[in-house]
Amino acid sequence: MRFFTGELDENRIIDVLSDLKHRVFPRPFERLSPLRGAQGLVGAEIGVCGGEHALSLLRTLEPDRLYCIDPYSIYETYDEGRSHYGIDQTPLDETEKKARALLASHADKIVWVRRLSSEAAVEIREQLDFVYIDGNHAESFVREDIRAYWPLLRRGGVLGGHDYYNGFQSEHDGVIAAVIEFAVDNGLKLKVELPDWWIVKS
Repeated sequence: MRFFTGELDENRIIDVLSDLKHRVFPRPFERLSPLRGAQGLVGAEIGVCGGEHALSLLRTLEPDRLYCIDPYSIYETYDEGRSHYGIDQTPLDETEKKARALLASHADKIVWVRRLSSEAAVEIREQLDFVYIDGNHAESFVREDIRAYWPLLRRGGVLGGHDYYNGFQSEHDGVIAAVIEFAVDNGLKLKVELPDWWIVKS
């Protein structure tokens, strides 16, 4: 091996790959974005969680404004959320505090929207240059997010998101199904570099 020394068991390799795909920034969405270097960008992230990726978006794409959309609440159809946070609201409250603290130095560029993404879409009154979807991964919710935010993108804007893979992560099957369906139904070119997907609006 070129970069690893010593013995790595299977579980350790999985952990290393997960860190590389999820916690080493920038992710492919922003690293390979045609918007990189553009001025005056306005974007949105759906599913902010602890704020690490929002911070990367702010540093890499340097938008003038970023809508940070996350309800930070356990709701009835958020099965994935219960698997991560349980049924107690407290962990989500702590996650929101962590995100706001992490992003405090960019407060002048952030619009916090503590609502479901479907509700937030109605409230955004300007066109967006990019939208990154990383909320509820169930197929119906991903489909709803894509359909709600695609019309908000200006021409040349980029719609994309996280967790475009499944394998042992079968809960991500819905992401792949919803994204492929939208791209095929609308004759759009889908770009993928794991773990991200994105579509440029022509």
